[in-house]
Amino acid sequence: MTRKKKTRKTGPLAASKKPRDEVQRKAPEGTKHKGKGHKPGSRFNPQQQTAKTVAGKPTADARLGSKKPITLVTANTQVAAQPSFDRAAAEAELHALENDTRLQTLLDRIDSGDELNPSEERYVDERTERFEQLAELLGLNFDDDEDDDDE
Repeated sequence: MTRKKKTRKTGPLAASKKPRDEVQRKAPEGTKHKGKGHKPGSRFNPQQQTAKTVAGKPTADARLGSKKPITLVTANTQVAAQPSFDRAAAEAELHALENDTRLQTLLDRIDSGDELNPSEERYVDERTERFEQLAELLGLNFDDDEDDDDE
């Protein structure tokens, strides 16, 4: 850098003041600066268009995305909720349970007072429970209590 020599000349030490007239003419419009972006709440309250809508046509929705309605429950679940009742199949299954030889022998052992192992007990419980369900679906009434009263 080059060296500047000292001089004895007096020059302006500061920038000159502007006259008061110019300062008053350029008064600031507002104290806050206009910020960037949308106003607060613009996401939840979209601006209403000032132009009136044509008769019969609603205003366009300002939100983005598809307006197509979405089905929340599919048709498959409704079909599964109401199974069809096949009376012939239920009668066939009931007939098969009545003629089950293993079940008959296990029931005879229970009547005679023999002990069954856990797998045999589970088999008897499952079959008798299914038999009761089918009898209820078909409207059949097998009450053993009435037979015991007659004897």
